Amino acid sequence: MTENYLNILAETIRNNWDQPALTDFYLAEDGTAQDTSRGNHYTYGEMYAEICRVAELLTSLGLQKGDHIAICGANSAHWVIAYLAIAKMQGVSVTVMHSLMPDEIARLVDFSDAKALFTDEDIWAELKSQPMPQVGNVIGLVDWSILRGEKIQISNLQSPISNFDCGFPQSNPDSLAMICFTSGTSGSAKGVMLTNANVSVNASNGSKSYPDGLSNNVLLFIPLAHVLCLYGDFLGQLIKGKSVFMLKEVSIKTIYMGTQLLRPYAMNIIPQVVLGLKKIGDDGLSVLKICQQIYIGGAKLEDSLYEELRKANVHNSIGYGLTETGPISWSIYSEYRQGTCGKIAAGLNFRISPSGEILVKGENVMLGYYKDPEATARKIDKDGWLHTGDKGHLDEDGYLYVEGRLEHDIIVLPNGENIRPDNIESIINALPEVKESIVLARDGKLVAIVVPQITNHQSPITNTDLRRMIMRKVNPSLPLFSQLYDVEITDVPLQRTEKQTIKRYLYK
Repeated sequence: MTENYLNILAETIRNNWDQPALTDFYLAEDGTAQDTSRGNHYTYGEMYAEICRVAELLTSLGLQKGDHIAICGANSAHWVIAYLAIAKMQGVSVTVMHSLMPDEIARLVDFSDAKALFTDEDIWAELKSQPMPQVGNVIGLVDWSILRGEKIQISNLQSPISNFDCGFPQSNPDSLAMICFTSGTSGSAKGVMLTNANVSVNASNGSKSYPDGLSNNVLLFIPLAHVLCLYGDFLGQLIKGKSVFMLKEVSIKTIYMGTQLLRPYAMNIIPQVVLGLKKIGDDGLSVLKICQQIYIGGAKLEDSLYEELRKANVHNSIGYGLTETGPISWSIYSEYRQGTCGKIAAGLNFRISPSGEILVKGENVMLGYYKDPEATARKIDKDGWLHTGDKGHLDEDGYLYVEGRLEHDIIVLPNGENIRPDNIESIINALPEVKESIVLARDGKLVAIVVPQITNHQSPITNTDLRRMIMRKVNPSLPLFSQLYDVEITDVPLQRTEKQTIKRYLYK
């Protein structure tokens, strides 16, 4: 059985006591330097002392071992400390995406039976009118002030902490440690229950997925509530003693500038970031070659973008995983094979069903869906195999090829033609004038909803001209039966999950 990640973290803290651990990374106004006057900065020793203080605050508020405590906030050093403080007092973390609408945040917090909530004050300003009857205390992530509930002040520790005092309580590997939520691409999000063993093996795999590099820096900008970031950028890097920088005010520009300034040895990114960097100019993709390892996950990366990364000499590879399992496959750059999702993670039982479905079993697989035994039974069979819903195969060298969903989003036109909308969207999204798009059927005809890419240097173009231009450039590359009938232009961003996957069900 994999060693508990908290035991490994405690040893890392002891050995790196005075080394930098967590930093809120702000850019100066001109974008040419880090603004060190803003945000929080913690060494490993300072981080542990703060974890102890926040754990004491939680117990002073009457929270006990096994209580559910939610975290909903933008990435920050205090988000990380709140998560680890909950672990120290043996509570259950409930991680909720801060980008959701207030009513959805409240619904998930209430559904999870959370007794307390850590959140940002601006989120609380919109959330406090929402019904969350079970939440007794709301704690601000900025300074641990009590936003709702008993006004207890966070205390100073009664005795100084040294590296010899560092430790976390021993936890049952099979006990519930965390509830996080699926993306909800095709419906309501489900609460994924993860045990201490689940978190430990996935954090271990997240740590092993990066080669050791000359730099000690990690740049983090994917939301911490997403397991790709939680395992790969947060837990997986802290247990290695790395210096984790939380990028504030996230945009393509700040990712670009932050990478130049920090020169991180590794980063997790999603395909939308790759596309955004490409669109800012010739140096957009090449900035990624600073990193010794770039992992791309969360969604499919188009072959053309992969080739451009290779030409820019970016050390990238593509991994595969689920919220319910953490990383299933990955390979470091030097061992990666193009077109695959790497090799199966160590310690994972893996097989392909007769129908071609990817099945996994092992310590990494979730306990089940919270309050949803029926959905759990549909996902995990009686023999313990989790059904991913994805098709794939292994080659003779053990590399995994993921071939799409068993039941992909298919548009069936009245004439019987089956259309893959993502194929058409990839052509539309490659246009420099387009930020994002979705293709759907209306009255039996294909229509694209397009959000234009606006830059300060772009000459004004009317929606009518943009519509005509897209039709003129896209349709000739498509078979006659899958050509666009119309294009709608909107300045309203498409609603996405935390993986930046479009919530297609909202546009049916």
